[in-house]
Amino acid sequence: MRAMSRMIPQDLRDGIDHALHDLHQRIPAAMGCVVATVDGRLVSHIVDNDADPQRIAAMIGSMVALGETIGKEVRIDRSQYVVVNASNGTLLAQRIPSERELFVLATLARPTTNLGIVLHETRTTAAHVAMQIDDWLQRNASMPT
Repeated sequence: MRAMSRMIPQDLRDGIDHALHDLHQRIPAAMGCVVATVDGRLVSHIVDNDADPQRIAAMIGSMVALGETIGKEVRIDRSQYVVVNASNGTLLAQRIPSERELFVLATLARPTTNLGIVLHETRTTAAHVAMQIDDWLQRNASMPT
């Protein structure tokens, strides 16, 4: 699976791209969506403002991991998502819950967007992408990693 973090197969990348496009369309006032590897490599993105998707990818894996660590440390268990709420928007990031959990998803939305909608749609997309990843892994289980 290490090779996958460096070079994601085109069929899997196409599925992730399609899922991100759908997520972006379903959230009113969405400004962007990013999928990255947990080690910060950009996999797919749609960003409508001048935010740098490479920089977002580099940060969201660490942000999710830090949220999970803090959740454990304060005895509330592993966090499910992390939210950055600022005056000009909200960023919600979560791990994609595939079998290997090697990817994270972030959604950036304008402050007028309902956080519940962002959370629901991001979770739904993360679950959909996780199924695609797991299906791909099962189909290619005999391939060397």
